[in-house]
Amino acid sequence: MKPRHDENMMQVGQAARIELHTRNIVITFGKVVQDEVFTIMRAKGKFGDYQMIGTLDDTTFVDEKVGGRPFDFYYQIINSNKEIVSELSLEQTLFGPNFHVYQPGDSMDAIAKEINDIHDLQYKKEFSDQRYAFYFKTGDYTQAAVFNIPYYVHIGGLGKTPYEVKINNIHTPAPLANNNATCTFWRSAENLSIIGPKSDDPLETFMWGVSQAAPIRRIYSERHAYYQWMTDGWGSGGFTADCHFDGAAGSFTQQQWYTRNSYIKDGKGKFATGGWNLAYQGVEFGSKVDLTLHSDNWENSGERGYVSRIETTPVIREKPFLFYDSGRYKVFKPALRVPNSHGISYSRKEMGKGDIYDLLDDFFVVKPGTAATEMNKNLEAGKHLFITPGIYELSEPLHIKKANTIVLGTGLATLIPSDQNKVAAIVVDDVDGVTVASLLFDAHYSSKYLLRVGDEQAVRNHRHNPSLFADLFFRVGGFQKEDVEVEIALEINSDDVIGDHFWIWRADHGAGVGWFKNKAKNGLVVNGDHVTIYGLFNEHFQEYQTLWNGEKGQMYFYQCETPYDVIDQRDYMSHKGTRKGYAAYKVAEHVNYHDAFMLGIYDVFTKTQGAEIAIENAIEVSDSIGVKVHHACNVCISPLGGIHFVINGIEKSTFNTNIADRFFVVDYNGTKEAHLWERKN
Repeated sequence: MKPRHDENMMQVGQAARIELHTRNIVITFGKVVQDEVFTIMRAKGKFGDYQMIGTLDDTTFVDEKVGGRPFDFYYQIINSNKEIVSELSLEQTLFGPNFHVYQPGDSMDAIAKEINDIHDLQYKKEFSDQRYAFYFKTGDYTQAAVFNIPYYVHIGGLGKTPYEVKINNIHTPAPLANNNATCTFWRSAENLSIIGPKSDDPLETFMWGVSQAAPIRRIYSERHAYYQWMTDGWGSGGFTADCHFDGAAGSFTQQQWYTRNSYIKDGKGKFATGGWNLAYQGVEFGSKVDLTLHSDNWENSGERGYVSRIETTPVIREKPFLFYDSGRYKVFKPALRVPNSHGISYSRKEMGKGDIYDLLDDFFVVKPGTAATEMNKNLEAGKHLFITPGIYELSEPLHIKKANTIVLGTGLATLIPSDQNKVAAIVVDDVDGVTVASLLFDAHYSSKYLLRVGDEQAVRNHRHNPSLFADLFFRVGGFQKEDVEVEIALEINSDDVIGDHFWIWRADHGAGVGWFKNKAKNGLVVNGDHVTIYGLFNEHFQEYQTLWNGEKGQMYFYQCETPYDVIDQRDYMSHKGTRKGYAAYKVAEHVNYHDAFMLGIYDVFTKTQGAEIAIENAIEVSDSIGVKVHHACNVCISPLGGIHFVINGIEKSTFNTNIADRFFVVDYNGTKEAHLWERKN
């Protein structure tokens, strides 16, 4: 049977409504077509085996046989011509049309077809307005084909641990020619198992060949994880956290990659470890791994050393995720891990320490078309937000005022300050324990910020309950041709904030791109103290890309490219016009204590219209003995111009050298006595 696509189908579909009343499912049906009896079909799962459970010749049908699991069932309404005139489920009503949920009883072929058909539609649509999420309830899906994951798609398991959902494999085909994955952005995978052989054949690997804004979290993989597309592809990735690899994880050609709090049984295996800046933090390796190949080697290996390893992670809370348990949708918020965590946060039988929230009781589920005023009304009432795949223009900032609020997106849900909103997409008060995760912030209009955390007067101590901002991606330009201007994409004023994976991007390609078209001063400004950030990718901004004013900051892994498109050096001068260019990483002169690890900064002056553009220092930090930088490199990509020094006038860098030449500083430490500094509160 196939749905009919005439006006009558639309009328009937609009008239049919499904609701949960206590433990029963109620289908309400407005009689658009008179004197016709409709058949009610039901299946356990979207692509399950539909069976007749009754007829409908009135306005209401009640299904009393859902056994306390109403979200498992899907319904079709069939007319006398055996045509499907409506398809209904509580899941579709709750989450909207672009949120797809599968069950182990579903047709494996139908699941693979739906996911891979959407891949084919989205494959090369880098600036698409479509958003999707694919979720799997606990079970075995290994009989389905490989799932190809394109732009703006999240794929995730709904078990308590990743071991509870088994799939065959995931690939991310490169949308550019020659297997080039440097624009394979904006997708994610989470909380599932990838089951298959430990083969070095790329097609048999978990081939997650991506660049920025494409995290994998809480994945268990039997297959080798291969971070490039095919053997001759290359990328500019990437981010891995809280994953368990029963084989190897690595690539031959990634420019950089950051792996945090994971287990890798075979280390890099037969893969090379990368090109410029490969970083491990809090990672546990199998007992047979040669740790000399996975530890600091910049100094020992000379020019080609590019591996960094930090044994532990000082303070972290893993990102919350959606799961399904005993017929209810829930959100798990992992517990804070302090001090000095190592390895994954869960086991085969336990999901780890943390708090569980019921989605229906504790959250307001945001679907496309929901207004900012409605979201704020629910935040004010103490609800958390779960934001489903879609694009949301916000007439006012979402204002988080209450401690421990969670705003969790999925499917690259995208927040845009509207033309009337000149402030930000989200503003957060200076309160404890906020979580904002898995969102894309986009500038279609001009605003001062995209996200602001705490106001300028923020002074509270949040050490025992810090806020977490995870998998947040910011975009200024690229989507549409109109000029936009954002002063600061992300400003952090509160203390004790944890940042866990940001890509902050002033677009270097796409629509509306140019030095005077998509204008933005800073990607990130940190004014708060004791802020810790893991995995910061921040690119192409017109002044200091990262400006750190707060004390006791910690930065673990940084990737940055210069702006491509400076037209005249006179437009790109710092220090009140006396110094060429702006440092990509700037720690203000008044800062006494700061630690930065594993920084890669690359000159990419490729659209300068022939002008020779220079930056004096890739990194500028205060000359205090409390300021330390471990492993910082520059790589030459510009055919003309470049960077004079790696850090504070130390180590000649890329200016007018050869493409791909790499320059680095193993350790930097300031020389002047640090001033006594204590917390404000």
